[in-house]
Amino acid sequence: MKTAGEVNAASRAFAMVAVAIAGLAFWLTPLADRLEGALLDLQWTCLRGLAPRPAPDDIVIVGVDEATIARIREPMGLWHETLGKALVRIASAKPRAIALDLALPERSQDAVRAGLDRALLVGLAAARDNGPLVAALSIDARTRGARPIYPPFLAVLGADGLGLGLLARDADGISRRFSVLVPTEDGGFPTLAGRLCRALMRECVDGYIHYAAGAPFEMVPLHRILESTDVAWLRKTLGGRVVMIGDTLALSGRVDVPVNYAGWERARGDSPAIVVHAQALRTALLGIAPQETSRAMMLLLVSLAALVFLVRDWRWCLVAAGLGAAILFAGALLALRAGWVLPMAAPLATAVLACTARALMALTRNFAIRRR
Repeated sequence: MKTAGEVNAASRAFAMVAVAIAGLAFWLTPLADRLEGALLDLQWTCLRGLAPRPAPDDIVIVGVDEATIARIREPMGLWHETLGKALVRIASAKPRAIALDLALPERSQDAVRAGLDRALLVGLAAARDNGPLVAALSIDARTRGARPIYPPFLAVLGADGLGLGLLARDADGISRRFSVLVPTEDGGFPTLAGRLCRALMRECVDGYIHYAAGAPFEMVPLHRILESTDVAWLRKTLGGRVVMIGDTLALSGRVDVPVNYAGWERARGDSPAIVVHAQALRTALLGIAPQETSRAMMLLLVSLAALVFLVRDWRWCLVAAGLGAAILFAGALLALRAGWVLPMAAPLATAVLACTARALMALTRNFAIRRR
């Protein structure tokens, strides 16, 4: 026959296992995903402030900002001459590569004004002759297919001159990861960052965007490229760097991010999409994309968090849970700096459940004593 001590020990062990199982069940809920994302965002903010990772300043953004739109009279759909002239000037500075995250026309516009198509073709050809040129391929939300591009422009870009302009977003709408290849019915199609990365180096691995690598990007307004006659300045600003051309407006084309790398803006929770593409490319080129740890690590951390239940006094249980949370967060920061994303939501939830269960047991026991 079992003694009272053995029965109590078995009950505590059963309760601790139940707490661990509940923590693992929480890991499968959408709430856990959102909490995990929020904790990762906090880690990026801390890591960027405490131990940012150095990165070469080899990417520059040429932005279509409010000032550029104010200076150009034609609507963006007729920017053939504007974009062609800008591409010729950028190519003359001998950049390392050029990315174009602006929608290319679907059809000829020569009926509007003769020579528009040729002006853009000349610019695309100059950029292509300079080195890798990748244009973003956008997806039509209605048909879920790629938006068509006027065939002569496609011919200049070539088979390796297109990359999907999609950005991965988590359930809360924040962009934390990137892919070099998006699965398709035919196997896969490179993203904008993936196509550029493969053009500049052989092997590229996707994962989490490193939001603590390098300094914020500088932006050169497109109108300044068009108006400048200083060849030396163009070479100094663009030469030998990856030039990424895209929308940098304050009220459109924005993406929610943990850290905004647009150096020309005040701190805010969203960023121009071209900046996210640039940071994804920086991450891929440096080979520093953090990866998720294995499920075995999740099981280990949840099991350790469940041990908090063994602390009999619920007050000391809270102290132990708080200390464990601090240690877990510090470990997650170190792991993130080393290139691994450590799960935190489920272990923290398990520790909270353990303390809650211990407090409820204490209340039940006190209530029973009072009744007797």
